[in-house]
Amino acid sequence: MSWTESLGRIAAQLTSHRPSLYPTEELDDLADLKISRLSTDGFEGERRSFALAVKAGLHLFNESLDHSHNLSQDIHTPEGSYWHAIMHRMEGDYPNADYWFRMAGGHPAHQEWSDRIRERLAAFVWDDIGNPSFRAAFEQWSADGRFEPAGFNRLIEMQVTRTRNERVEQLLIELQWEEMRALLQHCYALSGGGGDLFEPR
Repeated sequence: MSWTESLGRIAAQLTSHRPSLYPTEELDDLADLKISRLSTDGFEGERRSFALAVKAGLHLFNESLDHSHNLSQDIHTPEGSYWHAIMHRMEGDYPNADYWFRMAGGHPAHQEWSDRIRERLAAFVWDDIGNPSFRAAFEQWSADGRFEPAGFNRLIEMQVTRTRNERVEQLLIELQWEEMRALLQHCYALSGGGGDLFEPR
């Protein structure tokens, strides 16, 4: 089975799942094994680094932080840094995540994610949250429309460590999912994958 076919099956299984802001265990041990077995033998140069970044991202969709980290820490590209940052954010090491977000720089996937955030916020109702301090922090982050990943990191830290509001949690999980989808699609396309990884197969 080709890389694209194998990857498509794994992606179909995992990418509809919304990973937790703070995962405590893998979603599916078998999925981890399938991702690990995805061979990158036919890839060279930059395409290989993008293929490895796809695997690092899939492990995060499976909430498998250690497996993702083992890959991303050896991918010396903005994509590797971005997955590395998300992994540290998910494990609750927010200062380390900040460092890796800076290393990733202004990533091309960020524009797609920003567009998705605007769509989500257009339909979001704040009235029943009842947490003015979080809302103020969120509005400050989103005011300029740039939606910086480091600022999103701080919002998640605020929710996980202090706010703990169920409605806020669901909003942030959705925004994180959109971020991960945008980055995974970017890595997939540059690994040589054709089309949309998230289209039903």
